[in-house]
Amino acid sequence: MAASVRGCSARSLRIRGRNDSGEENVPLDLSRDPADNLREILQNVAKPQGVSNMRKLGHLNNFIKLLCNIGHCEEKLGFTYEEIIICLRLALLNEAKEVRAAGLRALRYLTRDSSILQKVLKLRVDYLIARLVWFHNFLCLKPHCHSAV
Repeated sequence: MAASVRGCSARSLRIRGRNDSGEENVPLDLSRDPADNLREILQNVAKPQGVSNMRKLGHLNNFIKLLCNIGHCEEKLGFTYEEIIICLRLALLNEAKEVRAAGLRALRYLTRDSSILQKVLKLRVDYLIARLVWFHNFLCLKPHCHSAV
C-alpha cells in the first residue's frame, strides 16, 4: 500500500522532472528514515551555491509533505526545532520570491503551537519576515510596478 500525502501517492513523489510552475520535482521517499529525509532537505535549502532556486523550492515543498506525513515530533525529525528554523530562515533571504514564499509556508507549517512560536521569536525570524514584507511593498510602490494609464 503506497503512503499518501494530500492525494499524491509516494510513488508519484519519486518522479523527477518539472511541473507547470518550473519547480523541480525533487524525489521524497517516505519509506526512508524521516531524519535522513530532513537532513537532505535542510542541506539543500541551506546551501548558498550549487542548488538551483527551483530545486530549493522542491525541497521546501518536500519539507511540508514530510511534516504532514510524520507529524511534529522532534524525536522523529532528528533535529531540534531551533536547528530547523535556522535552516528555514535562510530561504527567506533567497533572491527568488518563490523560494521566499515557500520558506514562509514551511515556517507556517512548522509553527503549530506556542512553544515553537516562542523559538521562532527567540531566533528573531519575525523581524526578518517583517523586513521581507516591507521590502516587497517598497518594490511594488516603485513606478515600474504600475502600468501606464
